[in-house]
Amino acid sequence: MKNIIKNNKLRFFTLLLAGIFMLGTTACSKHDDHDDHDDHDHENELITTIRLHLIETGTTDTVSYAWKQVGGPGTAIVVDSMVLKQGKVYEAFTEVLDESKTPVKNITIEIGNAANFHRFIYTSTISSLILQVLDFDTQTPAMELGLKFRITTPDVMESGNLKCVLKHYTSSDPKTNGINAGSSDIEVQFPLFVN
Repeated sequence: MKNIIKNNKLRFFTLLLAGIFMLGTTACSKHDDHDDHDDHDHENELITTIRLHLIETGTTDTVSYAWKQVGGPGTAIVVDSMVLKQGKVYEAFTEVLDESKTPVKNITIEIGNAANFHRFIYTSTISSLILQVLDFDTQTPAMELGLKFRITTPDVMESGNLKCVLKHYTSSDPKTNGINAGSSDIEVQFPLFVN
């Protein structure tokens, strides 16, 4: 019983911290370089939802976790806690949506079409968690995109968070300048529990 109360308090505290540290919810604001890539909409876009779809390797077990701020900046954030099994490998796909529109706008397609100007960066406070990007852009040499990635969980119980940052680059501040170049379209954190 004590353990259940402790776990519930830990989950509440982690959710509270995740809500406090959620940053940015607008995507791809107008850039000065309008000739950067014709496939990408340069008007302001709103990202209201980041959804991670995970499939445990060797199974058809699929789980989805969402971070949502449907009302836009300054409104309530709802975030799912990710609960993954110990010692497992998950193939993951990131979906980016604007659910404030009817019908819902799937921004994932635009990001994929403009892969040379975007990159997802995933990090975790669980140091033994392994994160590996599986898809790349069309540059030579190819650089990480990150709509698809792999999560390998440790063989022990751990808790922390998974941070997801969508970077946007321009021709004057290109992806080839590294992770710190460009601007962040959105930055979110998911509470993460390995049980």
